[in-house]
Amino acid sequence: MTSVQGVPESLSASVGTPGKARNVLADVQAVQRLFNLITPASASLLVVDGKCGPLLLQRIKDYQSNRLQFTHPDGVIDPAGRTFNRLVEDAHKASRGMPLAAPGKSPLVTTPVCDGHVALTDADFQSAAAVLGNGISVNILKAFATVESGGRSGFGPTLMPVIAYEGHIFRRYTQHRFDKAYPFLSYPYVEKAGAQWRANNKTQVTAWATLAAAYNLDADAALMSVSYGMFQIMGFNYAACGYKSVVDFVTAMKLNAGQQLIAFVGFCRKSPALIKAMKNKDFAGMARYYNGADYGDYDRRIQKAYDALEKKK
Repeated sequence: MTSVQGVPESLSASVGTPGKARNVLADVQAVQRLFNLITPASASLLVVDGKCGPLLLQRIKDYQSNRLQFTHPDGVIDPAGRTFNRLVEDAHKASRGMPLAAPGKSPLVTTPVCDGHVALTDADFQSAAAVLGNGISVNILKAFATVESGGRSGFGPTLMPVIAYEGHIFRRYTQHRFDKAYPFLSYPYVEKAGAQWRANNKTQVTAWATLAAAYNLDADAALMSVSYGMFQIMGFNYAACGYKSVVDFVTAMKLNAGQQLIAFVGFCRKSPALIKAMKNKDFAGMARYYNGADYGDYDRRIQKAYDALEKKK
């Protein structure tokens, strides 16, 4: 699936006039973002809240009337209909060469820059364990990779890093400024992997679309609110991983799996408590110091992955 500035170019159901359209939240959000891409600077942007309100309905009808020359605009955008296809086409034209951030901010490069090295070898893990020292088992490192990304790759099929967007983190770094206008991007923490988290991270296309939408509002806060790659390290940990900026960190995470391993090693070395837990095979400690106090069954999953790897020796 391709995208315009990270916005999905397909709908699961129709959007628009109530009673005629299903108005699935994610579909409505996608349409709102598409309209915002083609909205002139003199006009107000739509609030991307997934609600098909009067303003969105008016935008749809105006678009059908003025752009498509419909004699009787119905205010409905069907997944494979003329309105949607033209809207995507116009969004493509509007977005060519358009930065995702305001002038002066570092642009988010939405095209893949991966050099093709998306997997790690045994030698890579052995080298990383040697750098960490303290007698830490290679299989402890592999267990983290297994739990965080299945141990296969930190990249998706489009050669972009696997990510997960955390709206409560974005809320923290933007001081709640977008809670009301963008509740799907900025919301309080209720539970781990709650309903809005699942909606934002349903697929990697959705996750990158969510990141792009947040990036439009606050670039650095958005990048810091996402976990990246094979080890799912949060962007706000960029300094702990050894990077001068979150942009430098994300750029490295997009390059290859080796860079993702380097970041993981850097993060671990900054936490003596985590290193100690890894050395002592203290799985609860590893879960706490790597994944936070609300780590759920992370300790059991790490131990299960480690035990499975040990049995293969």
